[in-house]
Amino acid sequence: MPKAILLAPATQAPAALAPEIAASRTDSELQLLMQAIYLRYNHDFRDYSQASQMRRVLHALVQLDCPSIPDLQSRVLHDPALFQRLLQYLTIPVSEMFRDPGFFLALRQQVVPHLHTYASLKIWIAGCSTGEEAYSLAILLREEGLLERSQIYATDINPASLAKARQGIFPMKSIKGHSANYQ
Repeated sequence: MPKAILLAPATQAPAALAPEIAASRTDSELQLLMQAIYLRYNHDFRDYSQASQMRRVLHALVQLDCPSIPDLQSRVLHDPALFQRLLQYLTIPVSEMFRDPGFFLALRQQVVPHLHTYASLKIWIAGCSTGEEAYSLAILLREEGLLERSQIYATDINPASLAKARQGIFPMKSIKGHSANYQ
């Protein structure tokens, strides 16, 4: 007589674990994508917040019409133009004139007096995004009489953000907020 096979427990256990297994696999796929980007393009997102990366990559999958992270990885590794598009989703283009008013006040009151003692200044703003902080710093330096002897370097890994920063054109609707930050 054949043995009875009990399928219910065997089919229920994997179903109960499926979300955890899927999450683990997706986390691994995300890590592999970030490693591949680092090895191919030398942009290192490997230590960024995984939750933030996951949100951005999942959004990019929809926008770039990719069915999965491994598909995106394959396409990105073979198509530098697609990587440039993905970069728009991986980077955080957040910038605002005088974005952190407390910082600019402290800079003016505590740092600028020391800067007056230098013949020239070289200032680097890494991750300048669309440039509002760089322009804010230039305004502050001009008001303090330091801009003429200063060089400001503003860099970002996102070429689209840098292009916008180079233009120096910002929406009028933002002026009210910028003015409040400045004051």
